[in-house]
Amino acid sequence: MAMNKKLLFSLLGLFIGLLISLTANADLDKAIAYAEAGETRKAEIELYRISQRAMDGNPKAMCEFGSMYKREGFWVVQSDKDAIEWWLKSAEMGYAPCQFAMGALYLIGEEGVKSDMSKAKFWLYKAKESTYKKYARVSAELYAAHELDKY
Repeated sequence: MAMNKKLLFSLLGLFIGLLISLTANADLDKAIAYAEAGETRKAEIELYRISQRAMDGNPKAMCEFGSMYKREGFWVVQSDKDAIEWWLKSAEMGYAPCQFAMGALYLIGEEGVKSDMSKAKFWLYKAKESTYKKYARVSAELYAAHELDKY
């Protein structure tokens, strides 16, 4: 029963993380809105700007650039490996949405990432200690639910 509860919390955490991560992509959301409105040139410009800011080391842009690799059809070839590399770079620079994403990936262990509770603890602790209240709250809940202080 305890394992089922942990699995439920893991899935809930991942779902919440995906929902929250959508709000972290303000510029990516703008590009998507342009594309859906048929304004592909504006969408391409916005995506180009994201890529340039990512290459310049902007943590938010790095997170968005990683998200672009996760989704089919966003002017880059879909690649989980590249997405995770960009998310990790962003997380290492202190961007809480990507710290949370990395923690959730290590907690659940999918997309080419093996479950690793020590790494999940590391990244969720960072996100929980961040000034991003949404990420801090959800990270704290996952941290407690999985008893990550044991690792």
